[in-house]
This record gives sequence, C-alpha cells and structure tokens, in this order.
Amino acid sequence: MAETKSPAPKALRLGTADVFAMALTFFALGVTLQVLLIDRGTSVGRALVASSVIFSATSQFAYLAVRDAGGGEWAAIAAGAVVATRFGIMSMTLSPRLPPVLWRRVAAALNAFDPNVAVAIQQETPKDVEREFWRTTAALMTGWFLGILVGTFIGNVVGDIDRLGLDAVFPAALLAIIGNLIRSGDGRIAAVAGGLICIVLLPVAPAGVPIILSVFGVAVAITFRRSGAAR
Repeated sequence: MAETKSPAPKALRLGTADVFAMALTFFALGVTLQVLLIDRGTSVGRALVASSVIFSATSQFAYLAVRDAGGGEWAAIAAGAVVATRFGIMSMTLSPRLPPVLWRRVAAALNAFDPNVAVAIQQETPKDVEREFWRTTAALMTGWFLGILVGTFIGNVVGDIDRLGLDAVFPAALLAIIGNLIRSGDGRIAAVAGGLICIVLLPVAPAGVPIILSVFGVAVAITFRRSGAAR
C-alpha cells in the first residue's frame, strides 16, 4: 500500500491585517523611542536624525538603558552595537535565498530586521523571498518613520514618561526578540552564561560594561556544542 505524503506547509504570507498590525507596532516603537530620547536630553533635531539613520529601536533603547544607568558614552554605544550584531547574522541567512543580483542583495542586507527576514526565509522561490521581504519592509518603514515624526513633535509635551510606563518598552522588546531563542538548548546556555557574567561584573565593572561583556555567553554555548559533538 503506497504511503500518502502530507502536503508541504504553506509559505507564510502576510495578509492586509498583518501588514497593518506590523506597521502599527513599529509606529508605536518609533513614537516611544523619540519621546524617550527627547526626555533624556537629546535635541529634537539630533533625535530625528539618529532614528532616521540608525533605524534600530532595540539598539537605541540599549544605548539609553546603559546611559541612564550611569554608563559612559562609549559604553552605551558599544551596548547598542552588540544588540545590533544580530542583523549581520540575519543578512547572511537571507542572502543565499535572494536572486543572485549583487546590488539587490546589498539593499536587502542593509534593511534586514527580525520580522521581514522571518517572513522572507519561509518562501519557496527567490522571487517570492524578495517580494515578501520588501513587502514586509515597506510596512516596517512606514510605521517607523511616521512614529519617529509623531514622537519628535510630541516629545516635549508628554510629561513624565516613567509614570506612563514607557521606560519598560526596551526590556519588553528585547524579551520578545530573544523569547524563541531561549527555547533551544544552545540559547538557554548562552542566556544563563551571559546572565552570570553580568551578575559577577555588576559590583566591580563600570555601568554598561557587564551587559556588553555578557555577549561572551554565546562563546560558552558554542564551546558546549563543540564539546558535545566531539563525544
């Protein structure tokens, strides 16, 4: 008796409601970030230029978190850079799935973020990968740039942002990003090792340095994986 194969799972494609929800999410992030930047003493013009050029809410939130904790400017910048390293890994994952045209791959790499890469790599053909990537990217950018514009103009009139709970946005956003990663064994090892590094260094290291050095938790996870494979 011949075996019946179950149909392959259908590639994820965002519907109109999904695109709108994604744009709304990034709009909220943009507004929140600009309000935080201006409340923490950044000039309106500088806040607008920074968010337009950097285009990474989590990196900017990391920068603010370290600076608010008393860390120096370079420690805060380094923290933002560490958070942003994941975009390079995403670009490497996405590139082989795109049509083999250099300038199109470079353009996609410069705009690789968590949601658009997650949707794109689930497509079956390079053409579908590229189409869904840019479709999702358009939603992200529309929400983001509208958000930073609105946030820039209302930044001086919001009032006490801590009272409104906006200071909790960065931890919530970061947890949403790493939530799936810590479900794997390697992810849990990296998270625990990074957390222990932070705990040990907090009493002795300057503000901001422990969170930067916690990235070495990834090295611990890699070491464990290699030692397990060698057995």
